[in-house]
Amino acid sequence: MADNVYDAIVVGSGISGGWAAKELTEKGLKVLLLERGENIEHIKGYENANKAPWEFPHRGQVPVEIADKNPVVSRCYAFREDAHAFFCKRQ
Repeated sequence: MADNVYDAIVVGSGISGGWAAKELTEKGLKVLLLERGENIEHIKGYENANKAPWEFPHRGQVPVEIADKNPVVSRCYAFREDAHAFFCKRQ
């Protein structure tokens, strides 16, 4: 493992990190892409994607207890009941 050499290290495979890794590899660089989150399978991993807000217990809003435990990420517009599981939480 100590012999592995990379031209770039990208931390996070979200939209920006994934795009950066794509662009760098297409330019011929050897890229290491690190991701901390769970492996999300396309289609299967988005079970809440087609639910309407009234189908959630809190009508799409994150419960106060969860928001209070995660003061930084809870300020994000996407930190809602249907997607908060995709965010890294405070431990």
